[in-house]
Amino acid sequence: MTLANPGMRYGGFFSYSKYDVLKQLPEKYVPKSAFFTVAPTSKEVKKEMNRLGLEYPVILKPDEGERGSGVEKIKNDQELDEYLLANSPNIILQEFIDAPNEFGVMYVKYPSQEKGKITSIVFKGELYVIGDGNSDLVTLFKTHPRAQLYIDFLKEFYKDQLNMVIKKDEIFMLSKMGNHCRGAIFNDANYLIDKLDVSLFDSISESIEGFYFGRYDLKVKDENALINGDFKVMELNGVNSEPAHIYDPDNSLMRAYKDLFRHWWRIYKISKENKEQGYTETPFPTLVQSLMNK
Repeated sequence: MTLANPGMRYGGFFSYSKYDVLKQLPEKYVPKSAFFTVAPTSKEVKKEMNRLGLEYPVILKPDEGERGSGVEKIKNDQELDEYLLANSPNIILQEFIDAPNEFGVMYVKYPSQEKGKITSIVFKGELYVIGDGNSDLVTLFKTHPRAQLYIDFLKEFYKDQLNMVIKKDEIFMLSKMGNHCRGAIFNDANYLIDKLDVSLFDSISESIEGFYFGRYDLKVKDENALINGDFKVMELNGVNSEPAHIYDPDNSLMRAYKDLFRHWWRIYKISKENKEQGYTETPFPTLVQSLMNK
């Protein structure tokens, strides 16, 4: 598994640097970013914001993290102070991309082949509630079929707004991060696979040393922008990537397993080819020790 991406630590399975990956990508596709190896003060963060020409809101997130853990949209000084108090070193400051849509594009390239291919596309729908003119926010959380599954997180995140009554038919957005663990709904968008320019993803991927397998998480204006290559790469995940279209609520369990088996088989074949090229895999005890030290 770790041989699928020899250029990423542990193949991008865990404990790899998101910032190291992003800084290898062509500048036009990456949000303005800064990296703090030592826990910064709010003054230091704002100094970097000024250097990059950024204003609130911005994104702060850990350099190593899974499933959106620790990723926050920071809207003011108070939220900045609160985030820095609760988080450790190795923090990425990132430009907030105000594009309304987020897609995950799975890219695969066998080392023996010149061209790669796209094997999965997921559209990450945002979580929201609709007001009725009478119910406060916490009541809307409790009665929403998906929001109620994240009630503890939502109550904490919106603790100062829980008694607010949302106007009738007004949409109140809850999830802006596109994370499944925060309620975003994943929708199968594989109908777009044949419309995307694979050569563009080949070109972008070639800029990353030893990269053959992963999922690009992209922010775009709309489907046409995605097709035309007008997007920003928020993250590029390695071998820990999933063909996230399988989480579409309308997807069958049988089809999801079938797609996962294909996914794992591709990882095996890429790893096998890289091993034949002389790359050495990470010893299992080393992986276990690294996991224990996390």
